[in-house]
Amino acid sequence: MNKEFKVRFAPSPTGPFHIGGARSALFNWLVARHQDGKFLVRIEDTDLARSTRESEENIKKAMKWLGLYWDEGIDIGGENGPYRQTERLPLYNAAVQRLLEEGKAYYCYCSADELEESRKEQLKEGKTPIYNNHCSHLTEKQIEQYKSEGRKPAIRLRVPKDGVFAFDDMVRGHVEFQAAGVGDFIIVKSDGIPVYNFAVVIDDASMGITHVIRAEEHLSNTPRQIAIYQALGYEIPKFGHISLILGSDHKKMSKRHGATSVDEYRKMGYLPDAVVNYLALLGWSPKGEREIFSREELISEFSMKRVSANDAVFD
Repeated sequence: MNKEFKVRFAPSPTGPFHIGGARSALFNWLVARHQDGKFLVRIEDTDLARSTRESEENIKKAMKWLGLYWDEGIDIGGENGPYRQTERLPLYNAAVQRLLEEGKAYYCYCSADELEESRKEQLKEGKTPIYNNHCSHLTEKQIEQYKSEGRKPAIRLRVPKDGVFAFDDMVRGHVEFQAAGVGDFIIVKSDGIPVYNFAVVIDDASMGITHVIRAEEHLSNTPRQIAIYQALGYEIPKFGHISLILGSDHKKMSKRHGATSVDEYRKMGYLPDAVVNYLALLGWSPKGEREIFSREELISEFSMKRVSANDAVFD
């Protein structure tokens, strides 16, 4: 039985809703509508220092202004809630516990200074810095020693030392990462908060996400996420990494290029349909020469097969 087509948009509420985030949300929304699937919105707020409810409200308000209404998620609910990461800690803890019991994860007592020293040594030897596995097979005596020193451990995933993490990207085609270059990485910080890569896998798997469409900057996260999917025995979704949005000088879009938040365009008097039409054409090319589409026409024509891997330039 085929799973229902389901995508998600999962912003971090750390500032105003950026035009790049809006484009990611739009592509997910369009492909969900085109496929008669579901579009889910959840909030990734594990960056406790920077996340605010004010930013969350700004994101939701801007998405509604653009007409990107969601079928499941924050505010409207659904059977896979809660939809804020900070409210999902018991789920993450249960998954971590299972990995520890199965020997697929372990406690790491290394201090920041020790990790930095190891990183410098590897760089000096011309190697790519990865964790040196110091804590991967500690004796009970060593563990007791670290505990007596008051060290608070992080938790690392055991990653295969050979082979590749490979996947077929909807935008970039076949992509491979050497497992040897990944190393045993942290999945839970010493303060007990799961890292982004761990939480996002648990969320996507438990919420039934079938296709993950996100910005190109997440491409390097994918091998780690695949390692977590495999360790937990979850089905791996289809990935699609859309290009960055650059300013007219071909540098990453920022305040120096003018307005960067959706709210700024609303205040300047732009119509939501105009912003949606413009964003749709940043990285996606329809058939023919047309440049103006109604929402219904965008939904009918949109396909990830016509999304370009080249960076989009925002004029």
